[in-house]
Amino acid sequence: MAIITSIEKNSPFYGKLQVGDNLLSINGIKIHDILDYMYCAADEKLTFTVDRQGETVSYTSKCNGHTGVDFDTYLMDKERSCKNKCIFCFIDQLPKGMRSTVYYKDDDFRLSLLYGNYVTLTNATEEDIDRIIRLKISPLNVSVHTTNDELRVKMMKNPNARGIMPLLRKLTDAGINLRCQIVLCKGWNDGEELEKTMNDLSSLYPNVSSVSIVPLGMTAHREGLCKLELFNKEECSQVIDTVSAFGDKCVEKFGTRLFYESDEFYVKAERELPESDYYEEFEQIENGVGITALFIEDFLYAIEDLPEKTGSAEVSWVTGKSMENIIPSLINKVNEKLPELKINLYPIANKFFGETVTVTGLVTGGDIISQLKDKPLGKKLIIPKVMLRDDVFLDDVSVADVEKALNVEAVILEEPCDIVDFFESLV
Repeated sequence: MAIITSIEKNSPFYGKLQVGDNLLSINGIKIHDILDYMYCAADEKLTFTVDRQGETVSYTSKCNGHTGVDFDTYLMDKERSCKNKCIFCFIDQLPKGMRSTVYYKDDDFRLSLLYGNYVTLTNATEEDIDRIIRLKISPLNVSVHTTNDELRVKMMKNPNARGIMPLLRKLTDAGINLRCQIVLCKGWNDGEELEKTMNDLSSLYPNVSSVSIVPLGMTAHREGLCKLELFNKEECSQVIDTVSAFGDKCVEKFGTRLFYESDEFYVKAERELPESDYYEEFEQIENGVGITALFIEDFLYAIEDLPEKTGSAEVSWVTGKSMENIIPSLINKVNEKLPELKINLYPIANKFFGETVTVTGLVTGGDIISQLKDKPLGKKLIIPKVMLRDDVFLDDVSVADVEKALNVEAVILEEPCDIVDFFESLV
């Protein structure tokens, strides 16, 4: 059901549709969910048919792509939850006390299009696949992990995990753009299995346009779960060599790298990150691929506009442990122009999830408070936006809670370019 909750005054249906109407169809096409709605609402002339307290009524209006109508749920349908029991599932490793929404496992292909979520397609029916093709739902982010059917079933603990290559081929043959992901697990889908998966996925180019290879994330909360091991420094280096060598071949064959290892492999291998052009269009940046290189490039570009000024001030900057050897060089560049500005960098050890988790986006408010309680903070505390959702950390601690506990004003760093105005205002 898609119940109308509001109609904007500038809507062509204002004064016609009513709050509480249940949308049945647009231009005679039944509306199952938001995808049908988006597809149908693109027409210039729309006829909305609704159920109003048991009576079916229709209204027709010309539209410019904006209907001005809101519904009780964004999807206009129930979300599809994940039916897999993946050996590497991060949600299964979450401690208690976090925002309730983070415990929900979705595996909904509609959210892949709308929000960029990765889906396994194990709960997609034949009708769903045909609908993806008919509605041209593209790009679609797919968690592949391996193209070995039996291994995929074993890793995902779901018999529906079989047949991923025929399914992907059906989608790509229909012109659907796929962006794929491989969560790499030591002793499972690495080595020869990774080579096989990359070979198989490269056969689907160009409609498989990028593939990210990311290491599994392990928290300290894995009681009763499958025993897994993290890649060590040397093994991370081997993964980088394997993926980059295969990518080099793709550059020669296709003109694009196609396969990209995540930044985390480089950090753990203690190897220098590639330049930003290595990542081409940054299709996999939301998956932690190239995000560091882009941050560095944007930061250095931004501080070119920073005027040289004198004037003393002290501030602090929190980050994840993965950035503790990267940000100092950026601070040095700032100090070349603002020599009297003292910036205290505080890489936060992740006690909440476990110290093997080092990425900045998973730093919690509680860890910031406990580790900075007796530290010199100066006038303001810089907090990267990636740690927050609606000014709340993953452990349900708010920015206001941090400010109160540490007696310091927080500044949220959304983009590297924001740093220029901030630093300039201090001195």
